[in-house]
Amino acid sequence: MAVCEIWDVKGRLDHPIDYAENPEKTANPKYTAADLQAMGDVMKYATNGDKTEQQFFVTGVNCDPATARDEMMIAKAQWNDESEIVCYHGFQSFKAGEVTPEQAHEVGVKLAEKMWGDRFQVVVATHLNTECLHNHFVVNSVSYVDGKHYHDNKKNLRLLRKRSDELCREYSLSVIEHPSGRKKPYALYQAEKNDLPTRDTVARQAVDEAISKSFTLKDFDRQLSEMGYRINFDPNRKYWTIIGKGWQRPKRLYKLGENYTNERITERIRENSYAVKFQNFSKEQPQVRVIKVKGTLKDTKKIGGLRGLYLHYCYKLGILPKKKQQNYARLHYLLKDDLMKMDAITNETRLLCRCHIDTAEQLLSYKDSLESEMQELTEQRKGLYSQSRKSVGEEKEAVKARLSEITERMKTLRKEVRLCEGVEARSDALKEKLNVIRADEKEQQRKELMKHEHRRRSGRANRKDELGGI
Repeated sequence: MAVCEIWDVKGRLDHPIDYAENPEKTANPKYTAADLQAMGDVMKYATNGDKTEQQFFVTGVNCDPATARDEMMIAKAQWNDESEIVCYHGFQSFKAGEVTPEQAHEVGVKLAEKMWGDRFQVVVATHLNTECLHNHFVVNSVSYVDGKHYHDNKKNLRLLRKRSDELCREYSLSVIEHPSGRKKPYALYQAEKNDLPTRDTVARQAVDEAISKSFTLKDFDRQLSEMGYRINFDPNRKYWTIIGKGWQRPKRLYKLGENYTNERITERIRENSYAVKFQNFSKEQPQVRVIKVKGTLKDTKKIGGLRGLYLHYCYKLGILPKKKQQNYARLHYLLKDDLMKMDAITNETRLLCRCHIDTAEQLLSYKDSLESEMQELTEQRKGLYSQSRKSVGEEKEAVKARLSEITERMKTLRKEVRLCEGVEARSDALKEKLNVIRADEKEQQRKELMKHEHRRRSGRANRKDELGGI
């Protein structure tokens, strides 16, 4: 099963080539670090057709990997190319455990030769640093033969995937026979990989909860509406859709997974009708531990300002208290929008609490101090760079060590500055969201009270009073 993708690269040509040829990712595990020498020697060794083993899985098609950048630039200059797109960067990823590094690289080289070998210069590099071995392709945007550009369009992408599938079948590798459609956005992929709640995972949670409490499609619709979702069961449409409050457009339910097709949802609801559930008449009450403490909470100082705002928002979002099982499907729709930003909000909250920042003035003062320190370190680093060029031996090593310390400190300072900027940009929006959430909660409480009052009065309407009246 090989997955293929390609995209254009603007800016510098050496960046994608350096990334593709990264020795740490392309090194053959048969060789130790002592065996791996300078990059130029390695590339020369790797492209030697007489060798049966490779130290690095990097090959050039119509170019030498060691001088690929220069050769590609010569081709551009030859044809007077001044295009903004300098090259194309593609990849071919294989199923985990299905291929060896040698086999993966061989397939990648054959794919590059079939796809671009007659007109373009290509660097093929096989990365071994993940469970799924994958090939990287860096393709010159200009043909060295006729000076014409390669076009990254749907037709060429389909051709790339077709030829990749043909090679996979030739090598008895699995092929995706029925692709699911458009690729998943990178931000969504990373969030799911890191177990962060996303719009899709929250929608699945809501649908699962609604199904578990429903015996008919009408029940299912009512349960979802209580969680802020609307379902379209239009019989004239092939697929049912779901839309949450605040969404721009609806989503087809089957795209949430195999258990969310029209037929599967109906089947799961029907299963509830046949399930007999037994419950105790009275649930066993949990034992309540009473802890007595001395003193009073009257004089306790409440946390306000930015700290209070962020801590309260973390509580509403479910980040606090820790280890609390959070039902994201029941969150307010404005809070659901920030579920994928939980890490950023958490880090900003820690910054405010660690530095006891409550006001915008304190935040600005702290940010200014960080920027001042960064400026001082930048000046120190300039002097150390000059000193490093003149020094030798132990003195040079000491200067390098100090440069490393400054670089690490500046990384930390930049992160802190970005967090401050995040608080500046986000705090007003959090206030507005909390105000809307409070207003909606009050309105919901008012409706619940009116509903209970209506039930109470309607239940007493035809009841005789205790004196025998009606």
